[in-house]
Amino acid sequence: MISTITSLLPAPPRLMPTPKAEAPARAEKTPDATEEAGDAPALQPASQKAQARDLAYKRLERVKARMDALKLMIKIDPRTALKLAGEIAREMKAAVKAYAEAGGRNVSAGDLALMRRQAADAIAARDASAEAGLDTTGMDSQIKALEAREADAFSDYAFFDEVRQIVRGLKKAREDVRSESLQSIHPPTEEDWTRADRDQAELEREIDRAASGPAVSIRV
Repeated sequence: MISTITSLLPAPPRLMPTPKAEAPARAEKTPDATEEAGDAPALQPASQKAQARDLAYKRLERVKARMDALKLMIKIDPRTALKLAGEIAREMKAAVKAYAEAGGRNVSAGDLALMRRQAADAIAARDASAEAGLDTTGMDSQIKALEAREADAFSDYAFFDEVRQIVRGLKKAREDVRSESLQSIHPPTEEDWTRADRDQAELEREIDRAASGPAVSIRV
């Protein structure tokens, strides 16, 4: 989903302090309490979201290591391999959910291209205005906001690109399990397949919920 960048609100004007009038009021307050109550809420949400996204990325790294184990397990024990595939799907679902809850979105290549075009158009308009001798302060701020949004979207795209690769790997592993099960002494049971199918379906639904807009999906 591409949200149109609206005009940024101007920062509130700085008030010049009047020592005699304000000093008594400040004396009644505890500086530490003021800082905790005023500054922390403004800084913590963004920091917490960044930490949550970092943790989601680390989960993907752990999943990729387990994918290597899954590939080796298929020929040795297809039933255990299928159960491992289900565990990986559940771990992936949790990672995608955590990333989305931290504000991450499944951004498509088309979304990124549109953002780049919006930023390029804004820069061209700013340059034309500057040549005409107009004030471009507001446009400069808007360009910075567009560029920051594009950088954030690119990070989201990179995350879900990793997700796409893992989902493809899981599907390939499931196909290999079916093939190896034909000659296995202890192949997966119907119940094993039912659980694995459910885990895979729930993962794909979680990915769809993280889509950046209507009808956007990274199913592979």
